[in-house]
Amino acid sequence: MASSPHGSKLLDTHIHLWPSTALSTTNHRWMTPGHILTRRHGVSDYNAITASTSPVQPTGFIYVETDRYLLDTLPKFSSSVVSESEAFDARQKLEQWAHEPLAELKFLRRIVEGTPEEGDGFVPGEGEKMLGCVIWAPFQLPAPLFELYMQIAEELSGPKLWERVVGFRYLLQGITVESEMRNLVEGEAWLKNILRLRKGREGKGWCFDVGVDAHRGGIWQMRVVADMVDRVREMEGGDEEGRVRFVLNHLSKPDLSSHPSYAPSLYLALLHRLSSQPLVYMKLSGALNEFSPDHTPSDIGSLLSRMSYELDAVFSEFGPRRIMFGSDWPVCNIGGPKGEGSWGFWREVVERILEEREVGEEEEGGEVWWRVGGEAYGVVV
Repeated sequence: MASSPHGSKLLDTHIHLWPSTALSTTNHRWMTPGHILTRRHGVSDYNAITASTSPVQPTGFIYVETDRYLLDTLPKFSSSVVSESEAFDARQKLEQWAHEPLAELKFLRRIVEGTPEEGDGFVPGEGEKMLGCVIWAPFQLPAPLFELYMQIAEELSGPKLWERVVGFRYLLQGITVESEMRNLVEGEAWLKNILRLRKGREGKGWCFDVGVDAHRGGIWQMRVVADMVDRVREMEGGDEEGRVRFVLNHLSKPDLSSHPSYAPSLYLALLHRLSSQPLVYMKLSGALNEFSPDHTPSDIGSLLSRMSYELDAVFSEFGPRRIMFGSDWPVCNIGGPKGEGSWGFWREVVERILEEREVGEEEEGGEVWWRVGGEAYGVVV
């Protein structure tokens, strides 16, 4: 049976949105003047692109946080947050420090409540397609401060958005020193806060999206994350309190250039480690940006030939029942050979990937197109 999603569901598990009021380096540090992404990308823009580049339209999508601006230096907090005055002081400092991630929540709230402001890029009703949101949280903070931030985030979100918060992401890909990343993700605060995700959504639990970059950051980033996942599983013990679900973004950004910076066998070995743990998923997304400094192949056959080792590794280790489709829109337009048409191009690429692996539409194909994402994020597609 063909793997085409025509006539069936499609969950895009990875898109980004921002209003025209969040286009400066004080909103997103990476959003410099003249950057290809320095313009509004709203739900209306997403719908227009998918409609114009593909005969198959997404049933829904998962929003993923956009790495909003944060001050480099953490505020100085009291060693404890036990008294009312300490909590008030800590709350003010958190709100000031995390102003932009909290502004992101206000934007998302307007989407789900259907109350657009000028420059938001959506009309009432379009927010129904946003089935879930993966938002940012300060996992590096001590547990009492993390809990305080979660309280602030829930209050700002309102009940309609908060019930659509399905996971969290704290980008690790920009950390360039291995010891720095290890100190972060092996620290007591980080691990406690990760374990806290099991209790979210009235017992359903929240996911943690893992953003590492084997290509530009180094293959060691995958190793550090594998060690972290192993440690979390040890700390979880039995299944009484559940397990944290981890979602690896963008195939972990493998080096798809003609001269990769690591032995491909190392990528396979680390995929094997990560896939050996339960409830670890992989997003089939982001690959169009990983061919640099080479040009991304513009025909699907050449592109798949260049990706063959990595795709074989991912499918052999995770299998279609732990792999989910994601477009990485609009970031896919940066390296995508079709520019603004890269959403439709990537959907065609994934269709071919599944066809070549004889992944059927109704069974494993449906898993990749929508079921795995629905299962991992706990949403009904």
